[in-house]
Amino acid sequence: MPQGREDLIQSLAKSMGMGDAQKKSFSSGKYNAETGAMYCNGHIITKATIEQAKSYFTTQYRRLAEKDDEGAKQLASLYEVAMESIGMVVDSSKPEGE
Repeated sequence: MPQGREDLIQSLAKSMGMGDAQKKSFSSGKYNAETGAMYCNGHIITKATIEQAKSYFTTQYRRLAEKDDEGAKQLASLYEVAMESIGMVVDSSKPEGE
């Protein structure tokens, strides 16, 4: 797996509180553009859950990005990685021109 992708996944896991424990049981996930579902670590993440996750990370990012606190800004950047990563996965599987 390319290092950049793994770094994004690790950042997402860290922002969700999984930290280094996620590395031990990681298996490469697959995104099905036809169904909008993601298959990873032996389970299915539905399109609705993926959309809910992106919405959650976007809301948290917006809430924290405006704060005048270095810790909040750092956490906001983790949420930004998560929301952008979800967008990249979904968008990268769309045919050209969509």
